[in-house]
Amino acid sequence: MEKKIFLSLVIIATVTAIITSVLLVILFYDYYNPTESIKVVFMSILPIITGLIVFILISLSLFSSVLTAKIIEPIKIAIHNIESILTEEEIKETKIYDELEPFLETIRNQKKEIESYIGKLKETEKIRREFTANVSHELKTPLTSINGFAEMIETGMTKGPDVIKSAAIIRKEGNRLLEIIDSIIKLSRLDEPSVKRELTYIDLFSIVEFICTNLQPSTKQNNISLSFTGEITTIKGNQRMIEDLVFILVDNAIKYNKLGGSVSVQISQDSKFGIIKVVDTGIGIPIDQQDRVFERFYRVDKSRSKKVNGTGLGLSIVKHTVEYHYGDLSLSSIEGEGTSIEVRLPK
Repeated sequence: MEKKIFLSLVIIATVTAIITSVLLVILFYDYYNPTESIKVVFMSILPIITGLIVFILISLSLFSSVLTAKIIEPIKIAIHNIESILTEEEIKETKIYDELEPFLETIRNQKKEIESYIGKLKETEKIRREFTANVSHELKTPLTSINGFAEMIETGMTKGPDVIKSAAIIRKEGNRLLEIIDSIIKLSRLDEPSVKRELTYIDLFSIVEFICTNLQPSTKQNNISLSFTGEITTIKGNQRMIEDLVFILVDNAIKYNKLGGSVSVQISQDSKFGIIKVVDTGIGIPIDQQDRVFERFYRVDKSRSKKVNGTGLGLSIVKHTVEYHYGDLSLSSIEGEGTSIEVRLPK
């Protein structure tokens, strides 16, 4: 573009110089050959000079208008590129002059970054809405049940042994509410980046042994066989958090198992990690939902989750606990055959 402008200016200067030279030649010729007075000659060519000057000015005006439009056109394209970020309109590639290409390239790169950022914001907003809907539902369900049975007792609709049954349901739903609130508080603490990590040397095997012993009554209710193997494995972690993690994994493996199924917990280690592996013969998780089971309040089978009294927060707590300890988490599952979850925690 710079060359085009320079060439155009050279042409204009050349034409102007030629016209000026012709006029000067005519004037000097008449001056040295005074057949008529110089004044008469000047007056005779004055209309021609005026006309030429007007012609030159009009030409320059038209040329500058066209040139300005060509200079501005790529800038309009750049502005259109920026506006298309919000409208999501596809912009066709257009040839522009070389000097503006770096600017447009920067606009294109920034557009891609902004589009990526907007995409992440939309995904975050979608997750936030789902979370709000889920947490509202989970809190409202037990509260509705509590209010209903309390009203029946208050109005005298429930009498005799039914009062005791209603009170038991109210207590059960109250405990469920407390469990949900307790899980939300745990997740909030895990989400807080400024919380100081309090890690001590702990033994994974003794924790698993303790949790499995406490969960034996649950296995008898569901006719599940529970076994654990391994050796003393010391890692640097938070005792309470790891106890919660192991409890959630083993409890889920029992609750979401088949009647007469089995759960095995293995503790092992390598040079860098202590490893907890929980394997069950339960209902399994469909492959298209395996990436979502660690989301808060996400349930694979909502009807079954209600029956087993789950909160939908357990695996989310597991995920955040593993991240808190800078560990790794992996899940493999086959629907109808069972699930295996492995947690690797740094020593």
